[in-house]
Amino acid sequence: MAPNRRRNRNYILTAASLLVIVVACVIAAGCTGGTSTPGTAVGLAGTSWSLDSYLDENGTFVPVLSGTEVTAAFGPDGKVTGSAGCNGYGGDYNLNDTTLSVSSLVQTLKLCTEPEGIMDQEARFIDLLGSAAGCRIENDRLIITDAEGTDVLVFVEEEPAALAGTSWTLASLAGEDGTLTAVLDGTTVTAIFDADGNVGGSAGCNHYSAPYTVDGADLTIEPAIRTEMYCNEPEGLMDQEDRYLALLTEVASYRMEDGLLTLMDSDGVDLLVFERAAQTPDLPLVGTDWVLEAYSTGGDAISSVVAGTTVTANFADGNVTGNAGCNHYGGQYSLNGADLTVSSLYSTLMYCETPGVMEQEAAFMGHLRNVSSYRTEGDRLILTDAEGTDILFFVQAPEVTPAPLTGTAWTLESFSSPGGETVSSVIAGTTITAVFDPDGNVTGSAGCNSYGAGYQVDGTNLTIEAPISTKMNCNAPEGVMEQENRYLNLLTSVAGYHIDGDRLDLLDEGGKTLLSYSADRP
Repeated sequence: MAPNRRRNRNYILTAASLLVIVVACVIAAGCTGGTSTPGTAVGLAGTSWSLDSYLDENGTFVPVLSGTEVTAAFGPDGKVTGSAGCNGYGGDYNLNDTTLSVSSLVQTLKLCTEPEGIMDQEARFIDLLGSAAGCRIENDRLIITDAEGTDVLVFVEEEPAALAGTSWTLASLAGEDGTLTAVLDGTTVTAIFDADGNVGGSAGCNHYSAPYTVDGADLTIEPAIRTEMYCNEPEGLMDQEDRYLALLTEVASYRMEDGLLTLMDSDGVDLLVFERAAQTPDLPLVGTDWVLEAYSTGGDAISSVVAGTTVTANFADGNVTGNAGCNHYGGQYSLNGADLTVSSLYSTLMYCETPGVMEQEAAFMGHLRNVSSYRTEGDRLILTDAEGTDILFFVQAPEVTPAPLTGTAWTLESFSSPGGETVSSVIAGTTITAVFDPDGNVTGSAGCNSYGAGYQVDGTNLTIEAPISTKMNCNAPEGVMEQENRYLNLLTSVAGYHIDGDRLDLLDEGGKTLLSYSADRP
Protein backbone atom coordinates (compact mmCIF):
# COMPACT_ATOMS: atom_id res chain seq x y z
CA MET A 1 0.00 0.00 0.00
CA ALA A 2 2.93 2.34 0.62
CA PRO A 3 3.77 2.66 -3.08
CA ASN A 4 0.17 3.59 -3.80
CA ARG A 5 0.16 6.26 -1.10
CA ARG A 6 3.44 7.65 -2.48
CA ARG A 7 1.97 7.71 -6.00
CA ASN A 8 -1.19 9.45 -4.76
CA ARG A 9 0.89 11.97 -2.88
CA ASN A 10 2.95 12.72 -6.00
CA TYR A 11 -0.25 13.02 -8.03
CA ILE A 12 -1.72 15.49 -5.50
CA LEU A 13 1.48 17.58 -5.50
CA THR A 14 1.54 17.64 -9.29
CA ALA A 15 -2.12 18.65 -9.47
CA ALA A 16 -1.55 21.34 -6.86
CA SER A 17 1.38 22.67 -8.83
CA LEU A 18 -0.73 22.82 -11.98
CA LEU A 19 -3.46 24.63 -10.07
CA VAL A 20 -0.95 27.24 -8.88
CA ILE A 21 0.22 27.74 -12.49
CA VAL A 22 -3.34 28.11 -13.77
CA VAL A 23 -4.19 30.64 -11.04
CA ALA A 24 -1.02 32.58 -11.81
CA CYS A 25 -1.92 32.64 -15.50
CA VAL A 26 -5.41 33.97 -14.75
CA ILE A 27 -3.98 36.69 -12.51
CA ALA A 28 -1.53 37.74 -15.22
CA ALA A 29 -4.10 37.80 -17.99
CA GLY A 30 -5.94 41.05 -17.20
CA CYS A 31 -9.42 41.14 -18.79
CA THR A 32 -9.56 37.66 -20.30
CA GLY A 33 -11.56 36.38 -23.22
CA GLY A 34 -13.69 33.29 -22.86
CA THR A 35 -15.11 33.05 -26.40
CA SER A 36 -12.70 30.92 -28.39
CA THR A 37 -9.41 30.84 -26.49
CA PRO A 38 -10.02 31.03 -22.73
CA GLY A 39 -7.24 32.77 -20.87
CA THR A 40 -6.17 34.91 -23.82
CA ALA A 41 -5.58 38.53 -22.77
CA VAL A 42 -7.95 41.00 -24.43
CA GLY A 43 -7.24 44.74 -24.31
CA LEU A 44 -9.94 47.31 -23.66
CA ALA A 45 -8.22 50.16 -25.53
CA GLY A 46 -10.19 51.20 -28.56
CA THR A 47 -13.35 49.25 -27.66
CA SER A 48 -16.88 50.55 -27.11
CA TRP A 49 -19.61 48.85 -25.11
CA SER A 50 -23.32 49.22 -24.34
CA LEU A 51 -24.64 48.29 -20.90
CA ASP A 52 -26.92 45.25 -20.94
CA SER A 53 -27.61 44.77 -17.21
CA TYR A 54 -26.33 45.76 -13.78
CA LEU A 55 -26.49 44.71 -10.14
CA ASP A 56 -29.16 46.69 -8.30
CA GLU A 57 -29.01 47.62 -4.62
CA ASN A 58 -30.92 44.43 -3.70
CA GLY A 59 -28.20 42.27 -5.23
CA THR A 60 -30.29 41.33 -8.27
CA PHE A 61 -29.21 41.76 -11.89
CA VAL A 62 -31.68 43.95 -13.78
CA PRO A 63 -31.73 44.97 -17.46
CA VAL A 64 -31.17 48.55 -18.54
CA LEU A 65 -34.41 50.53 -18.68
CA SER A 66 -36.15 50.40 -22.03
CA GLY A 67 -35.51 53.54 -24.05
CA THR A 68 -32.19 54.32 -22.39
CA GLU A 69 -28.66 53.70 -23.56
CA VAL A 70 -25.65 53.49 -21.25
CA THR A 71 -22.27 53.23 -22.95
CA ALA A 72 -18.55 52.99 -22.19
CA ALA A 73 -15.73 53.67 -24.64
CA PHE A 74 -12.19 52.86 -23.50
CA GLY A 75 -9.65 55.01 -25.30
CA PRO A 76 -5.98 54.14 -25.83
CA ASP A 77 -5.12 57.24 -23.77
CA GLY A 78 -6.47 55.72 -20.55
CA LYS A 79 -9.76 57.64 -20.70
CA VAL A 80 -13.21 56.08 -20.42
CA THR A 81 -16.16 58.09 -21.76
CA GLY A 82 -19.78 57.53 -22.62
CA SER A 83 -23.39 58.18 -21.78
CA ALA A 84 -24.78 57.26 -18.36
CA GLY A 85 -28.29 57.29 -19.80
CA CYS A 86 -29.05 60.97 -19.32
CA ASN A 87 -25.70 62.67 -18.81
CA GLY A 88 -22.37 62.21 -20.50
CA TYR A 89 -19.46 61.18 -18.31
CA GLY A 90 -15.72 60.70 -18.45
CA GLY A 91 -12.88 59.50 -16.29
CA ASP A 92 -9.57 57.67 -16.13
CA TYR A 93 -9.13 53.93 -16.22
CA ASN A 94 -6.18 51.66 -15.55
CA LEU A 95 -5.91 47.99 -16.49
CA ASN A 96 -3.11 46.12 -14.76
CA ASP A 97 -3.21 42.34 -14.98
CA THR A 98 -6.70 41.44 -13.78
CA THR A 99 -7.15 44.71 -11.99
CA LEU A 100 -9.34 47.38 -13.52
CA SER A 101 -9.75 50.71 -11.76
CA VAL A 102 -11.84 53.70 -12.83
CA SER A 103 -11.23 57.06 -11.20
CA SER A 104 -11.81 60.83 -11.49
CA LEU A 105 -15.30 60.35 -12.90
CA VAL A 106 -17.09 63.54 -13.90
CA GLN A 107 -20.42 64.00 -15.62
CA THR A 108 -22.75 66.64 -16.97
CA LEU A 109 -25.64 67.87 -14.82
CA LYS A 110 -28.81 67.44 -16.85
CA LEU A 111 -32.03 66.20 -15.27
CA CYS A 112 -34.06 63.64 -17.20
CA THR A 113 -37.57 62.67 -16.11
CA GLU A 114 -38.32 59.94 -18.64
CA PRO A 115 -38.42 57.05 -18.50
CA GLU A 116 -39.22 56.73 -14.84
CA GLY A 117 -36.17 55.71 -12.81
CA ILE A 118 -33.57 56.91 -15.30
CA MET A 119 -31.74 59.10 -12.79
CA ASP A 120 -31.65 56.28 -10.19
CA GLN A 121 -30.22 53.95 -12.84
CA GLU A 122 -27.63 56.55 -13.78
CA ALA A 123 -26.52 57.07 -10.18
CA ARG A 124 -26.23 53.31 -9.65
CA PHE A 125 -24.20 52.89 -12.86
CA ILE A 126 -21.72 55.62 -11.92
CA ASP A 127 -21.30 54.11 -8.45
CA LEU A 128 -20.67 50.62 -9.83
CA LEU A 129 -18.27 51.87 -12.49
CA GLY A 130 -16.32 53.76 -9.86
CA SER A 131 -16.10 50.58 -7.74
CA ALA A 132 -14.62 48.50 -10.58
CA ALA A 133 -11.82 46.22 -9.47
CA GLY A 134 -11.59 43.66 -12.28
CA CYS A 135 -13.02 42.56 -15.61
CA ARG A 136 -13.32 39.67 -18.00
CA ILE A 137 -14.75 39.06 -21.46
CA GLU A 138 -17.08 36.11 -21.97
CA ASN A 139 -19.06 35.38 -25.12
CA ASP A 140 -18.39 38.88 -26.47
CA ARG A 141 -19.59 40.45 -23.22
CA LEU A 142 -17.56 42.65 -20.93
CA ILE A 143 -18.18 41.85 -17.26
CA ILE A 144 -16.90 44.24 -14.61
CA THR A 145 -16.45 43.01 -11.05
CA ASP A 146 -16.06 44.79 -7.70
CA ALA A 147 -13.40 44.28 -5.00
CA GLU A 148 -15.15 41.10 -3.75
CA GLY A 149 -15.11 39.63 -7.27
CA THR A 150 -18.87 40.07 -7.66
CA ASP A 151 -20.17 40.76 -11.16
CA VAL A 152 -21.70 44.24 -11.12
CA LEU A 153 -21.89 45.45 -14.75
CA VAL A 154 -22.45 43.46 -17.94
CA PHE A 155 -21.85 45.15 -21.30
CA VAL A 156 -22.33 43.99 -24.88
CA GLU A 157 -20.00 45.24 -27.59
CA GLU A 158 -21.44 48.12 -29.57
CA GLU A 159 -21.92 47.63 -33.29
CA PRO A 160 -19.86 50.35 -35.00
CA ALA A 161 -21.86 52.92 -36.91
CA ALA A 162 -21.74 52.47 -40.68
CA LEU A 163 -19.15 54.52 -42.57
CA ALA A 164 -20.78 54.30 -45.99
CA GLY A 165 -22.59 57.49 -46.90
CA THR A 166 -20.86 59.66 -44.28
CA SER A 167 -18.82 62.83 -44.82
CA TRP A 168 -16.14 64.19 -42.48
CA THR A 169 -13.79 67.13 -42.02
CA LEU A 170 -10.37 66.49 -40.46
CA ALA A 171 -9.84 68.15 -37.07
CA SER A 172 -6.44 66.73 -36.05
CA LEU A 173 -3.81 64.23 -37.13
CA ALA A 174 -0.94 62.43 -35.44
CA GLY A 175 2.56 63.80 -35.92
CA GLU A 176 5.72 61.73 -36.17
CA ASP A 177 5.87 61.64 -32.35
CA GLY A 178 2.26 60.41 -32.12
CA THR A 179 0.90 63.69 -30.75
CA LEU A 180 -2.39 64.83 -32.25
CA THR A 181 -2.08 68.24 -33.89
CA ALA A 182 -4.85 70.45 -35.26
CA VAL A 183 -4.99 70.95 -39.01
CA LEU A 184 -3.43 74.13 -40.34
CA ASP A 185 -5.58 77.25 -40.23
CA GLY A 186 -7.11 78.00 -43.60
CA THR A 187 -6.99 74.39 -44.81
CA THR A 188 -9.81 71.88 -45.18
CA VAL A 189 -9.23 68.13 -45.38
CA THR A 190 -12.25 65.96 -46.04
CA ALA A 191 -13.17 62.28 -46.23
CA ILE A 192 -16.30 61.03 -47.98
CA PHE A 193 -17.01 57.30 -47.65
CA ASP A 194 -19.26 56.15 -50.47
CA ALA A 195 -21.31 52.97 -50.67
CA ASP A 196 -19.07 51.52 -53.40
CA GLY A 197 -16.06 51.15 -51.11
CA ASN A 198 -14.21 54.34 -52.01
CA VAL A 199 -13.14 57.16 -49.75
CA GLY A 200 -12.16 60.50 -51.24
CA GLY A 201 -12.21 64.22 -50.83
CA SER A 202 -9.75 67.05 -50.47
CA ALA A 203 -6.37 66.40 -48.88
CA GLY A 204 -5.93 70.14 -48.40
CA CYS A 205 -4.50 71.00 -51.80
CA ASN A 206 -5.21 67.99 -54.01
CA HIS A 207 -8.24 65.77 -54.28
CA TYR A 208 -7.68 62.08 -53.56
CA SER A 209 -9.46 58.74 -53.80
CA ALA A 210 -8.75 55.32 -52.28
CA PRO A 211 -10.57 51.98 -51.87
CA TYR A 212 -11.57 50.99 -48.34
CA THR A 213 -12.92 47.83 -46.70
CA VAL A 214 -14.81 47.47 -43.42
CA ASP A 215 -15.28 44.39 -41.23
CA GLY A 216 -17.03 45.32 -38.01
CA ALA A 217 -14.86 48.05 -36.52
CA ASP A 218 -11.85 47.00 -38.60
CA LEU A 219 -11.02 49.39 -41.43
CA THR A 220 -8.34 49.24 -44.09
CA ILE A 221 -7.64 51.96 -46.65
CA GLU A 222 -5.52 51.34 -49.73
CA PRO A 223 -2.90 53.85 -50.92
CA ALA A 224 -4.65 56.85 -52.45
CA ILE A 225 -4.37 58.35 -55.88
CA ARG A 226 -4.45 62.14 -56.02
CA THR A 227 -4.24 65.08 -58.36
CA GLU A 228 -0.91 66.76 -58.93
CA MET A 229 -1.32 70.38 -57.88
CA TYR A 230 1.20 72.16 -55.68
CA CYS A 231 -0.03 74.71 -53.16
CA ASN A 232 2.34 77.25 -51.56
CA GLU A 233 -0.01 78.58 -48.89
CA PRO A 234 -0.35 78.25 -46.05
CA GLU A 235 3.17 77.20 -45.17
CA GLY A 236 3.40 73.48 -44.46
CA LEU A 237 0.27 72.54 -46.42
CA MET A 238 1.98 70.01 -48.68
CA ASP A 239 3.74 68.37 -45.69
CA GLN A 240 0.36 68.07 -43.95
CA GLU A 241 -1.16 66.56 -47.08
CA ASP A 242 1.61 63.97 -47.41
CA ARG A 243 1.28 63.09 -43.73
CA TYR A 244 -2.50 62.72 -43.97
CA LEU A 245 -2.36 60.39 -46.97
CA ALA A 246 0.39 58.31 -45.34
CA LEU A 247 -1.64 57.94 -42.12
CA LEU A 248 -4.65 56.69 -44.08
CA THR A 249 -2.66 53.60 -45.10
CA GLU A 250 -1.87 52.85 -41.42
CA VAL A 251 -5.52 52.77 -40.36
CA ALA A 252 -6.68 49.46 -38.87
CA SER A 253 -9.94 50.35 -37.07
CA TYR A 254 -12.34 53.17 -36.34
CA ARG A 255 -14.85 54.40 -33.81
CA MET A 256 -17.64 56.96 -33.94
CA GLU A 257 -18.81 58.85 -30.88
CA ASP A 258 -20.19 62.28 -30.08
CA GLY A 259 -20.08 63.39 -33.71
CA LEU A 260 -16.42 62.43 -34.12
CA LEU A 261 -14.81 59.78 -36.30
CA THR A 262 -11.47 58.50 -35.02
CA LEU A 263 -9.24 56.31 -37.19
CA MET A 264 -6.74 54.17 -35.29
CA ASP A 265 -3.73 52.00 -36.07
CA SER A 266 -3.31 48.32 -35.22
CA ASP A 267 -2.30 49.20 -31.64
CA GLY A 268 -5.43 51.28 -31.08
CA VAL A 269 -3.51 54.57 -31.24
CA ASP A 270 -5.50 57.52 -32.61
CA LEU A 271 -4.17 58.65 -35.98
CA LEU A 272 -6.87 60.89 -37.43
CA VAL A 273 -9.81 62.63 -35.79
CA PHE A 274 -12.63 63.99 -37.95
CA GLU A 275 -15.71 66.06 -37.25
CA ARG A 276 -18.92 65.30 -39.09
CA ALA A 277 -19.14 67.56 -42.13
CA ALA A 278 -22.13 69.77 -42.67
CA GLN A 279 -24.40 68.00 -45.11
CA THR A 280 -24.32 69.68 -48.50
CA PRO A 281 -27.07 68.65 -50.90
CA ASP A 282 -25.86 67.20 -54.18
CA LEU A 283 -25.95 69.87 -56.86
CA PRO A 284 -27.91 69.07 -60.01
CA LEU A 285 -25.98 68.18 -63.15
CA VAL A 286 -28.21 70.39 -65.27
CA GLY A 287 -27.97 74.13 -64.80
CA THR A 288 -24.86 74.12 -62.59
CA ASP A 289 -21.69 75.78 -63.83
CA TRP A 290 -18.87 73.26 -63.49
CA VAL A 291 -15.12 73.85 -63.69
CA LEU A 292 -12.69 70.99 -64.33
CA GLU A 293 -10.33 70.19 -61.48
CA ALA A 294 -8.64 67.02 -62.72
CA TYR A 295 -8.82 64.35 -65.42
CA SER A 296 -7.64 60.79 -65.93
CA THR A 297 -4.44 60.26 -67.88
CA GLY A 298 -4.78 56.46 -67.98
CA GLY A 299 -5.09 53.75 -65.36
CA ASP A 300 -5.11 55.22 -61.86
CA ALA A 301 -3.19 58.35 -62.89
CA ILE A 302 -4.99 61.67 -62.45
CA SER A 303 -3.69 65.03 -63.57
CA SER A 304 -4.69 68.49 -62.42
CA VAL A 305 -5.50 71.08 -65.06
CA VAL A 306 -2.62 73.13 -66.44
CA ALA A 307 -1.98 76.16 -64.24
CA GLY A 308 -3.62 79.28 -65.60
CA THR A 309 -6.21 77.43 -67.69
CA THR A 310 -9.92 77.06 -67.02
CA VAL A 311 -11.99 74.20 -68.43
CA THR A 312 -15.74 74.47 -67.92
CA ALA A 313 -18.99 72.64 -68.63
CA ASN A 314 -22.63 73.62 -68.45
CA PHE A 315 -25.44 71.16 -69.16
CA ALA A 316 -28.79 72.76 -70.05
CA ASP A 317 -31.68 72.06 -72.45
CA GLY A 318 -29.92 69.08 -74.03
CA ASN A 319 -26.80 71.10 -74.88
CA VAL A 320 -23.39 71.05 -73.20
CA THR A 321 -21.17 74.09 -73.68
CA GLY A 322 -18.03 75.50 -72.17
CA ASN A 323 -14.37 76.35 -72.55
CA ALA A 324 -11.96 73.48 -73.20
CA GLY A 325 -8.97 75.52 -72.00
CA CYS A 326 -8.14 77.19 -75.29
CA ASN A 327 -11.24 76.81 -77.48
CA HIS A 328 -14.93 77.09 -76.79
CA TYR A 329 -16.89 73.92 -77.46
CA GLY A 330 -20.44 72.72 -77.63
CA GLY A 331 -22.44 69.55 -78.17
CA GLN A 332 -25.53 67.64 -77.24
CA TYR A 333 -26.19 65.34 -74.30
CA SER A 334 -28.86 62.85 -73.27
CA LEU A 335 -29.76 61.61 -69.79
CA ASN A 336 -31.37 58.40 -68.57
CA GLY A 337 -31.15 58.29 -64.79
CA ALA A 338 -27.43 58.38 -64.04
CA ASP A 339 -26.54 57.41 -67.61
CA LEU A 340 -25.10 60.30 -69.60
CA THR A 341 -23.97 60.43 -73.23
CA VAL A 342 -22.42 63.37 -75.08
CA SER A 343 -22.51 63.65 -78.87
CA SER A 344 -22.09 66.04 -81.83
CA LEU A 345 -19.18 67.85 -80.20
CA TYR A 346 -17.64 70.82 -81.98
CA SER A 347 -15.18 73.52 -81.00
CA THR A 348 -13.50 76.65 -82.24
CA LEU A 349 -10.10 76.26 -83.88
CA MET A 350 -7.71 78.50 -81.99
CA TYR A 351 -4.19 77.38 -81.12
CA CYS A 352 -2.77 78.26 -77.70
CA GLU A 353 1.00 78.16 -77.22
CA THR A 354 1.11 77.58 -73.45
CA PRO A 355 2.83 74.20 -72.98
CA GLY A 356 0.41 71.34 -72.38
CA VAL A 357 -2.78 73.30 -73.08
CA MET A 358 -3.59 71.72 -76.43
CA GLU A 359 -2.78 68.22 -75.16
CA GLN A 360 -5.03 68.81 -72.17
CA GLU A 361 -7.80 70.07 -74.43
CA ALA A 362 -7.54 66.98 -76.65
CA ALA A 363 -7.70 64.70 -73.60
CA PHE A 364 -10.70 66.57 -72.20
CA MET A 365 -12.65 66.45 -75.46
CA GLY A 366 -11.80 62.77 -75.90
CA HIS A 367 -13.02 61.95 -72.39
CA LEU A 368 -16.20 63.95 -72.95
CA ARG A 369 -17.02 61.83 -75.99
CA ASN A 370 -16.55 58.66 -73.91
CA VAL A 371 -18.73 59.64 -70.94
CA SER A 372 -21.23 56.93 -69.99
CA SER A 373 -22.54 58.03 -66.57
CA TYR A 374 -22.21 60.66 -63.90
CA ARG A 375 -22.59 61.21 -60.18
CA THR A 376 -22.62 64.31 -58.01
CA GLU A 377 -21.18 64.47 -54.49
CA GLY A 378 -22.12 67.76 -52.91
CA ASP A 379 -20.49 70.42 -55.06
CA ARG A 380 -18.50 67.91 -57.14
CA LEU A 381 -19.31 66.22 -60.45
CA ILE A 382 -17.58 63.03 -61.58
CA LEU A 383 -18.01 61.74 -65.14
CA THR A 384 -17.35 58.03 -65.74
CA ASP A 385 -16.70 55.95 -68.87
CA ALA A 386 -18.34 52.67 -69.90
CA GLU A 387 -15.80 50.62 -67.88
CA GLY A 388 -16.77 52.49 -64.71
CA THR A 389 -13.53 54.49 -64.60
CA ASP A 390 -13.77 58.05 -63.30
CA ILE A 391 -12.32 60.21 -66.06
CA LEU A 392 -13.35 63.84 -65.43
CA PHE A 393 -13.56 65.58 -62.06
CA PHE A 394 -15.39 68.91 -61.75
CA VAL A 395 -16.26 71.24 -58.89
CA GLN A 396 -18.91 73.91 -58.88
CA ALA A 397 -17.53 77.02 -60.55
CA PRO A 398 -17.14 79.98 -58.22
CA GLU A 399 -20.00 82.39 -58.61
CA VAL A 400 -19.13 85.37 -60.77
CA THR A 401 -21.37 88.42 -60.83
CA PRO A 402 -22.60 88.72 -64.43
CA ALA A 403 -20.99 91.57 -66.28
CA PRO A 404 -23.57 94.15 -67.40
CA LEU A 405 -24.43 94.27 -71.08
CA THR A 406 -24.01 98.04 -71.22
CA GLY A 407 -20.73 99.71 -70.40
CA THR A 408 -18.68 96.49 -70.59
CA ALA A 409 -15.88 96.11 -73.14
CA TRP A 410 -16.63 92.82 -74.88
CA THR A 411 -14.03 90.95 -77.00
CA LEU A 412 -15.21 88.41 -79.56
CA GLU A 413 -13.90 84.87 -79.11
CA SER A 414 -15.93 82.89 -81.65
CA PHE A 415 -18.71 83.24 -84.20
CA SER A 416 -20.93 80.89 -86.14
CA SER A 417 -23.00 80.72 -89.29
CA PRO A 418 -26.59 81.99 -89.07
CA GLY A 419 -27.85 78.42 -88.59
CA GLY A 420 -25.19 77.66 -86.00
CA GLU A 421 -23.82 74.67 -87.95
CA THR A 422 -20.19 75.83 -87.84
CA VAL A 423 -18.20 77.72 -85.23
CA SER A 424 -14.97 79.59 -85.92
CA SER A 425 -12.41 81.26 -83.71
CA VAL A 426 -11.32 84.79 -84.36
CA ILE A 427 -8.31 84.88 -86.68
CA ALA A 428 -5.07 85.09 -84.70
CA GLY A 429 -3.71 88.64 -84.70
CA THR A 430 -7.15 90.26 -85.04
CA THR A 431 -9.39 91.73 -82.35
CA ILE A 432 -13.14 92.27 -82.64
CA THR A 433 -14.88 94.24 -79.91
CA ALA A 434 -18.28 95.55 -78.90
CA VAL A 435 -19.37 98.16 -76.35
CA PHE A 436 -23.10 98.67 -75.77
CA ASP A 437 -23.63 102.18 -74.42
CA PRO A 438 -26.71 103.17 -72.40
CA ASP A 439 -27.91 105.42 -75.23
CA GLY A 440 -28.73 102.50 -77.53
CA ASN A 441 -25.59 102.41 -79.68
CA VAL A 442 -23.07 99.58 -80.00
CA THR A 443 -19.57 100.45 -81.23
CA GLY A 444 -16.25 98.70 -81.60
CA SER A 445 -13.67 97.25 -83.97
CA ALA A 446 -14.70 94.69 -86.58
CA GLY A 447 -11.11 93.52 -86.98
CA CYS A 448 -10.00 96.09 -89.51
CA ASN A 449 -12.57 98.91 -89.46
CA SER A 450 -14.43 100.62 -86.66
CA TYR A 451 -18.21 100.25 -86.70
CA GLY A 452 -21.34 101.50 -85.02
CA ALA A 453 -25.02 100.55 -84.94
CA GLY A 454 -28.20 101.24 -83.03
CA TYR A 455 -29.63 98.51 -80.80
CA GLN A 456 -32.78 97.85 -78.79
CA VAL A 457 -33.12 95.60 -75.77
CA ASP A 458 -36.29 94.25 -74.13
CA GLY A 459 -35.58 91.82 -71.33
CA THR A 460 -33.28 89.27 -72.95
CA ASN A 461 -34.44 90.21 -76.46
CA LEU A 462 -31.88 92.19 -78.42
CA THR A 463 -31.97 93.57 -81.96
CA ILE A 464 -29.14 95.38 -83.73
CA GLU A 465 -29.59 97.64 -86.74
CA ALA A 466 -27.41 97.34 -89.84
CA PRO A 467 -24.01 98.71 -88.79
CA ILE A 468 -22.02 101.39 -90.56
CA SER A 469 -18.23 101.19 -90.64
CA THR A 470 -15.12 102.92 -91.89
CA LYS A 471 -13.81 101.91 -95.32
CA MET A 472 -10.25 100.74 -94.77
CA ASN A 473 -8.93 97.62 -96.51
CA CYS A 474 -6.62 95.34 -94.50
CA ASN A 475 -4.47 92.79 -96.35
CA ALA A 476 -3.14 90.97 -93.30
CA PRO A 477 -3.67 88.64 -91.72
CA GLU A 478 -5.20 86.56 -94.49
CA GLY A 479 -9.00 86.42 -94.34
CA VAL A 480 -9.45 89.45 -92.09
CA MET A 481 -11.85 91.24 -94.46
CA GLU A 482 -14.01 88.14 -94.99
CA GLN A 483 -14.17 87.70 -91.20
CA GLU A 484 -15.18 91.36 -90.80
CA ASN A 485 -18.00 91.10 -93.33
CA ARG A 486 -19.28 87.93 -91.70
CA TYR A 487 -19.23 89.53 -88.26
CA LEU A 488 -21.12 92.65 -89.35
CA ASN A 489 -23.74 90.53 -91.13
CA LEU A 490 -24.23 88.34 -88.06
CA LEU A 491 -24.96 91.39 -85.93
CA THR A 492 -28.14 92.01 -87.93
CA SER A 493 -29.32 88.42 -87.23
CA VAL A 494 -29.15 88.85 -83.45
CA ALA A 495 -32.50 88.36 -81.64
CA GLY A 496 -31.43 87.86 -78.02
CA TYR A 497 -28.55 87.61 -75.58
CA HIS A 498 -27.36 85.64 -72.56
CA ILE A 499 -24.68 86.61 -70.04
CA ASP A 500 -22.99 84.00 -67.83
CA GLY A 501 -20.36 85.60 -65.65
CA ASP A 502 -17.85 87.17 -68.02
CA ARG A 503 -19.32 85.57 -71.16
CA LEU A 504 -21.81 87.19 -73.52
CA ASP A 505 -23.59 85.13 -76.16
CA LEU A 506 -25.62 86.85 -78.87
CA LEU A 507 -28.38 84.51 -80.07
CA ASP A 508 -30.52 84.07 -83.17
CA GLU A 509 -34.32 83.68 -83.14
CA GLY A 510 -34.01 79.98 -82.34
CA GLY A 511 -31.72 80.59 -79.37
CA LYS A 512 -28.59 79.38 -81.17
CA THR A 513 -25.35 81.19 -80.36
CA LEU A 514 -24.11 83.43 -83.18
CA LEU A 515 -21.39 85.41 -81.40
CA SER A 516 -19.53 84.69 -78.15
CA TYR A 517 -17.62 87.43 -76.32
CA SER A 518 -15.61 87.63 -73.10
CA ALA A 519 -15.68 90.65 -70.81
CA ASP A 520 -12.56 92.76 -70.55
CA ARG A 521 -12.80 93.59 -66.86
CA PRO A 522 -10.40 96.11 -65.33
